[in-house]
Amino acid sequence: MNVAELFHEELNPVLRRLGARAKGAGPVPPDEEDTEVRRGVWSTLAELDGLLPALPPRLGGPPDAMARRVRTAALMGPAAYGSPYLDTMITADVLAADGRHDALLGPIASGDLTCALAVREHAADEPGTPVPLAIDPARGLVSGVRRLVAFAADVDHLLVVGEEGHALVASGATGVRHRRQDDIGRGDLYRVDLDDAAAVPGGMLPPGPHYEAALARGRLQQAAHLTGLTRGALELTVERLRTRSAFDRPLAKQQAPAFRLAALAAETTAVDSLVRAVAVEADDGADIRQTAAQALFLAADLAREATAEAVHLHGAAGLTEEQDVSVFYRCAAVDAVRLGSPTRLRLEAARLLAAAYAPNPE
Repeated sequence: MNVAELFHEELNPVLRRLGARAKGAGPVPPDEEDTEVRRGVWSTLAELDGLLPALPPRLGGPPDAMARRVRTAALMGPAAYGSPYLDTMITADVLAADGRHDALLGPIASGDLTCALAVREHAADEPGTPVPLAIDPARGLVSGVRRLVAFAADVDHLLVVGEEGHALVASGATGVRHRRQDDIGRGDLYRVDLDDAAAVPGGMLPPGPHYEAALARGRLQQAAHLTGLTRGALELTVERLRTRSAFDRPLAKQQAPAFRLAALAAETTAVDSLVRAVAVEADDGADIRQTAAQALFLAADLAREATAEAVHLHGAAGLTEEQDVSVFYRCAAVDAVRLGSPTRLRLEAARLLAAAYAPNPE
């Protein structure tokens, strides 16, 4: 069995529904059965070496780690399955680059340690520009507020990102409070309040390029996830159009919807090819900040466009929650801006592109 069999087309509808949490904010406990299934999927993912790329090559990780990560993220897309996978991988990259937390990378790769990225103080904040955070390096304490933290109540550690530095904090540490936020994607987002919360031993990390590089790799994985999500929505729509008829013919055989779906499928293949090419560059040691930003804003725009079209082609039924296409639409709306809005990503890519071609003063 491999990761592709875990996120199989026959299992994806089940995972899709189990991944959606109940509506509401505040102290809304997750369903126990849902939590157990999530743990089972996570442990199976680890057993299939789906988390092995969290290890750098010096610790036994595969040399094609980034290529394997984007393949896994793309497979998760059609399941629209929420998990701390992305945040855990970003945190692993920060820890690996810092070089003082190798002991934590093994448990991450084995599935015994999960992490969440806590970077936004307000919903409009951009992950690429960390906001202030009260840090006391001498005592190893951190205070502040972070919103839209995915799976904060379920993970083991939080990587709290700030302008002055970053802190790795146990999710259940004294001084850490969680409050669930409602979101249209029915995920598991939390507001996290930190009041003199103690970082894990040695968990005060300096600001700098480690986070920027890890965020770029995370953006590439998110782009892969969004292309997978887009593909899943299109496949669902094709099946729907085979059962809907107009003028005594299935809609799937009529030019207008068929050509539209074909165009979206072609765009999805193009973005997917870009993501995989950038992953190879990352494994070769290239700086992918610019290309990862480009891949993500292309994937984000495509996901929102394609899922909206999918809802439209489902007809009135597509507006109901009984149809899985609504899950894709809601997830695309949230995931498209999770690691940066498309507008901000374009600005970052333009800045990096201009810097790369700036004339050398020498």
